[in-house]
Amino acid sequence: MKPTIACLPFAFAMTVALTSSNSLAAQGTAPSRDRFQVVDSTRIQVITMRDGSSLVGRIVAVSADSVDFQMGIGRVPIAIRDIREITQTGVGTVHDGEYWFPNPNSTRLFFAPTGQMLKQGEGYFADYELFFPGFAVGVTDYLSIGGGISILPVGFDEQVYYFTPKIGFSLSEKVHLGAGVLMAGTSGGTGGVGYGVGTFGDGDASATIGIGYGFAGGDIQSKPVAMLGGEARVSRRVAFVTENYLLPISDTDRNLVYSFGIRFMGEKITTDLALFNTTGTHIIGVPYVDFVFKF
Repeated sequence: MKPTIACLPFAFAMTVALTSSNSLAAQGTAPSRDRFQVVDSTRIQVITMRDGSSLVGRIVAVSADSVDFQMGIGRVPIAIRDIREITQTGVGTVHDGEYWFPNPNSTRLFFAPTGQMLKQGEGYFADYELFFPGFAVGVTDYLSIGGGISILPVGFDEQVYYFTPKIGFSLSEKVHLGAGVLMAGTSGGTGGVGYGVGTFGDGDASATIGIGYGFAGGDIQSKPVAMLGGEARVSRRVAFVTENYLLPISDTDRNLVYSFGIRFMGEKITTDLALFNTTGTHIIGVPYVDFVFKF
């Protein structure tokens, strides 16, 4: 039977950053003097002032009560007492003089996982299509555990629950591999998909390919589901995202489910707005929304 678009993320389940940044600051007081370090031109430092403004550059000298900060406009002195936080990162996170914070949601496209992993102790709370909240936590750098339960306006015994363990590792800064299980169920039974994914790129621009085999009631599907997706960041707070599936609907037929949307980013939160559709339909698409908060 042809899957409906509105249940796409769970149809898939049934059938199938910080990057290098290091926080150096305390919250309530200025960072201690020994945390202010002179760095070379391969590193970038972001100073957050007590008034909430941010400065991008690097420290070139440190005195008893101030630092000299080299920015694009020149070298300026900054009083240590006025600094709330300092973060160090690579030069690749600065674009045309503007600091781009790490993508806080690089481990997922819309619902599908990428090959990138949460770091140990990182996690997020997510809400998919308003009625499907969930979470994930990095147990180690190579293992994450997640899950959730629906809040549909039906009885508790009719809610959908899901469980999402995942393992993965990076071969390089831009090659990431992962594997896991998306398992979902109700009081009537369970099903899911075992999958493998590869992501090529980083948090700002990447392509992800995946393949999975669905299972239910002790049976494993003989035909795989294929997934192709990607993300392209076009500004500090906006990225384009796509997530597409080739679903088997018979021994000979396949159904293409495709999507396109926009991701709005903050340093700890993202909001995705997208449209999902299938081949052969005559509508623009079914709206999709999610919210993700990283902790």
